[in-house]
Amino acid sequence: MKRKRVRNLRTTVWVYYVIFISSILVLMWLTFVVSLESNYKNMKTRDIIDIASYILSIGNDENFSIENLDRIAHDNDMCILIQDSRGIVRYTYDMMGNDCLIHGSNRLELFKYRAEAMARTNGIYYAEVKNPRFNTDTLLFVLILGQREDPSGYIYLNTSLEPLNSTSDIIKTQVLWISILMLLLGMGISYFLARLVETPIKKITHSAQKLAQGDYNTEFDGGGYTETVMLASTLNYAANEISKVDGLRRDLIANVSHDLRTPLTMVKAYAEMVRDISGENPAKRNEHINIIIEESDRLALLVNDILDLSKLENGAAEITLSSFDISRKLSEIMERYRLFSEQQGYEFILLTDRPFIVNADMIKLEQVIYNLVNNAVNYTGENKTVYIVQINKKDRVLIEITDTGAGIEPEFIPLIFDRYYRTEKSKREVIGTGLGLSIVKQILKSHNYQFGVRSQTGVGTTFWFEMEGHDGGEPEPR
Repeated sequence: MKRKRVRNLRTTVWVYYVIFISSILVLMWLTFVVSLESNYKNMKTRDIIDIASYILSIGNDENFSIENLDRIAHDNDMCILIQDSRGIVRYTYDMMGNDCLIHGSNRLELFKYRAEAMARTNGIYYAEVKNPRFNTDTLLFVLILGQREDPSGYIYLNTSLEPLNSTSDIIKTQVLWISILMLLLGMGISYFLARLVETPIKKITHSAQKLAQGDYNTEFDGGGYTETVMLASTLNYAANEISKVDGLRRDLIANVSHDLRTPLTMVKAYAEMVRDISGENPAKRNEHINIIIEESDRLALLVNDILDLSKLENGAAEITLSSFDISRKLSEIMERYRLFSEQQGYEFILLTDRPFIVNADMIKLEQVIYNLVNNAVNYTGENKTVYIVQINKKDRVLIEITDTGAGIEPEFIPLIFDRYYRTEKSKREVIGTGLGLSIVKQILKSHNYQFGVRSQTGVGTTFWFEMEGHDGGEPEPR
């Protein structure tokens, strides 16, 4: 299997931030340096065309303002020459002195520019022309007024491009220094940001390593960032739950070892007694053998409960649904307690409602009711009374099993369904494996039934659960 490449988070953040800063610098160079000349020429071209359009718009106005044209020529660093059809100057403004092509040239040069414009269908000549004297770049614009065949005048515009070179050099130098400073600053900031991002993650990783070594008291610190704080909070919760699971695992091993040791010890002891002492005495032998059988049954019950709970928790237990009347099922179950009631003096009060049809795993539901009734027997009061109540609702039925014992303190109620948890309120010997309520919980959860516990100290405890279903009609005569 190909090993996936692992990258350092701090280095990765630093590299990406440097790439980001470099991209901005490249964009800035392209914008301010590389494209500066073309942008400048485009801008000058637009200025010349706009000024020519303005001059055309005032061409027929004899009262146009010379001062306005002077201001335009001055603001745009431009030379303007306007002639009539005979070549007589109507307006002139020289901004560049000897650098100007239209004021510094002889009449033959002007005729040449005019001929270039006449040769074009739109009557416009526009070009970048070198000043022959100083070899500088200029923009020349010549416009024929009126018809080319019978012109009414000529407009000459000329502006220098040479100031762009010095401006460009200044901008390039400034951009270079700004780029160097931004790159150094970006590298420093990116390193600092990478450290800020890396530090809480390294702390969480260090705490996770301690957790993996069995230190469940370790605290995860998120470092003040929303995401890392959420991660730290989740890991703190996970560490707490793992600690609980580890404690339950140890308790489970201890309790199972204790519960297995007692019946195994008694089986071995009584088997040795049969072999060594009561083998020739039928009465004693039968008594000892009965004890061995009872302890074996107890051992088998414990093992079966552990296996059942394990299957339920792992989702391996199959749920076989069938429809049946819960009212009749309660009556059948409590009928089986009649002999126990007569021998031990317990009173089971069953209060059923109208027949109600539910869809559930009948065998597992019987196990729930048996476990809850046996739990009530273990913890009921001196009157040895247990109540089993069925209450029908619109589309569900409520089953309650209530004892009259000492009740459960509120702080212990959340623990009541834990494995091997037992209260100390019972005055008689508690029978069972300590897994009954855990099995009840898993069965009811597998059916998606609501369930819970109500308890009042000194009055008793009620375990309840609800099942969905429908009314089953009139009750059968008894």
